[in-house]
Amino acid sequence: MSLSLAELVRLLPPPAPAAPAIPTGIAALDAVLQGAGLPRGRLTEIVGGTGSGKTTLARAVVEATVADHGWVAYVDAQRTLDARDWVHLGDAEGVWMIRPHDATRAAWCTDVLLRSGAFALVVLDGAPTLTKSAAVRLTRLARDSGAALVILGDRAGAASQLGGAVRLVVERATPGSRRSPRSEERQEGSSGESPTRTITVRVEKGGTLRTVEVSCAVAVARRLCAHPEVPDRRGVARGPAGGSRHARSGRAASPPPLPAGSLAPVEPPRELRTAVERARALG
Repeated sequence: MSLSLAELVRLLPPPAPAAPAIPTGIAALDAVLQGAGLPRGRLTEIVGGTGSGKTTLARAVVEATVADHGWVAYVDAQRTLDARDWVHLGDAEGVWMIRPHDATRAAWCTDVLLRSGAFALVVLDGAPTLTKSAAVRLTRLARDSGAALVILGDRAGAASQLGGAVRLVVERATPGSRRSPRSEERQEGSSGESPTRTITVRVEKGGTLRTVEVSCAVAVARRLCAHPEVPDRRGVARGPAGGSRHARSGRAASPPPLPAGSLAPVEPPRELRTAVERARALG
């Protein structure tokens, strides 16, 4: 008994409806992206030079996802994000900031987060360039969990070696467009508010090929110098008056860095614990 193609199609279950895209929080950029945002189940690369505004754009996407009640995991591989720019998200439910001790472990952290299936958005920031096999594996996990995977990288080379990724190129706006970045920063210094500037985002893949200018109202996200450990400053300059030359001179001695693993562990959610146990079982 042979069936025609039309009869086979009727026997097959209908495909699951596509999950809505993750909005970027920038209406002009969403208008030129397919699905009006960053696609779920795919890899999106945000690339640009140092100081171009990659982190600023990523923070806008995170804020839009949180406003839509989605869970977000942000992997800060270089441990350089400035906490002042993210503290306003501290009371939001489902915002996880991961800072691995070694940048080479950031991809593994992203793997575990995607396997948990708990997050609508997973951001990998500052990790070494992913190999094609690693990018394919993470993209497959994002597709299985219905999450949007975003990787930040330098403009010199793509954030991954995967050809089918959506790619956004971020650059600082030229002084001739609207306001000069220098004049905006000088204005910020006089008012004391968060620094602002204009950035441009060019859609190279995954939407209409055009450049979008992001308004100056977007506050600039800052970075800190990388530090391997957070120093423990408890008890500094509390010793006896004649105990050390630093105490005698009125200066506090610089404390040694905390040894690895000395911080109290944070209990992960049940979904992450299950994903970790499954990953270990698979070897």
